[in-house]
Amino acid sequence: MTSDSLKLFAQLFIIIIAIFMIFFYIFIVVVEPALFYFTPEGVNATTTTFSNPLIIWIINIPIGVYTGLNLGAIFFGLWVVFAVSFAAAWKLRKSLLTVIRESIHKPTRKLFSNCLFSMPILNSMTLIGVIIIQSIQETGGIPTGTAPSQGDAFLVLFDRSYASVIEEIGFRLIPIGAFLILYLFLTKRKDVTLSWKQNIKIFFAAILSPDTAKRMIGTKTVEEHGLRGGISLGEWGVVVFTSVIFGLAHFNPGVSWEIGKISSAAFTGLAIGLSYLMYGAQAPIIMHWFFNVYSTTYSLLSDLYPVLSPFVNAIWLITLALGIIGWVAVANMGVFKLIRAHEKRGENKQKQATLSQPESLL
Repeated sequence: MTSDSLKLFAQLFIIIIAIFMIFFYIFIVVVEPALFYFTPEGVNATTTTFSNPLIIWIINIPIGVYTGLNLGAIFFGLWVVFAVSFAAAWKLRKSLLTVIRESIHKPTRKLFSNCLFSMPILNSMTLIGVIIIQSIQETGGIPTGTAPSQGDAFLVLFDRSYASVIEEIGFRLIPIGAFLILYLFLTKRKDVTLSWKQNIKIFFAAILSPDTAKRMIGTKTVEEHGLRGGISLGEWGVVVFTSVIFGLAHFNPGVSWEIGKISSAAFTGLAIGLSYLMYGAQAPIIMHWFFNVYSTTYSLLSDLYPVLSPFVNAIWLITLALGIIGWVAVANMGVFKLIRAHEKRGENKQKQATLSQPESLL
C-alpha cells in the first residue's frame, strides 16, 4: 500500500469515527429532554421549585440570581442553549457537510475547519489527558475526589447542565471576551476605518466568535495561522489565567473534589479556552456539555434501562480509542516536524559550508 493510499485510508477512518461520534452527541441532545420530561422520575424533578439562587460564577465570584421558576422551565432554557450551540457548530465557518464533501480533495487539517467535526476528537483527547493527569497524581498519593452529587439522578443532570452553560459564561465568555474586546480595539490597524455599526459588530463578535472579530480588523486568525500564529501572547495569558481559576474553583476538600482536581480541571479549562478562540462561543459550551451532560445522560440511560449498558460501554470505548488515536497523531506530527527541522538545519549548514569555500583559481 502506497503512502497516498495510507493517508487516504487514515483520513476516511477519521471521518467515519467522527461522524459516528457526532451521531452519538446529537442522540443525547434529543434523549436528554426526553428523559427529563417523559419519564416519571424526570417529571417529578421538573415540578421542583428552584427556591435557591442561581449562582453565576464570574472568575470564581458567585453572584446569586433569584427566580421563581421550577426546574423544568430552567432546564428547557439550558437545553435550548445546547441545541443552538450544536446548530452553530454544524453550520458556522464552514458547514459540516461541506467539510466532509471536500475532505477527499483537501489536506486532513481542513477537516477541522468545522467545529462540530472537531468536537469529538478534541473532547476525547482532553478526556485522555485528564485520565493521565489524575492517574499519575493518584499514583503519587494526590487524591482527585469525587463529583458532587445531589442524590436524585435527575437533579444531578440538571445541576451539570446548568454548570455547562453558566460556568462557560462566567469563566470563558465574560473574562476572555472582555479581554478580546479591549485587545482588538487597541491593536486595530490604523489603516482600517470602521463605522459605528461595524464597531458594534466587532464588540459582539469578540465575545461570540473571536476569529471573526480578528478577521474584521485585519489581524491574524487561528483559521489562517493556527494556534501559534493566530493567538497572541495576551490571549494565551488570559486563557491560562482563567484555566487556573477554573481549576481552583473545583477544589472543595472534604465534600467532593480534592486537591488533585485542580490540575486536571485547569487542563480541561485550557482545552476549552483554546476551543473558544478557535471556533467561538458554541465550542466551550459543547466541550463542557460533553464532560457534564453527555456522560451523565449515558449513565442515567444505563441505570434506567440496563439492557443499554453494553451500548453505553461501547460508546465510551470508542471515545477513549479516539482520544488515544488523536494523541498518537499529534505525537507523530511532532516527531515529523522535529525530523524535518533537523534535516533543514543540516541542509543549511551544508549550504553555508559550500559558500564559505574559496573559489577555485583558474
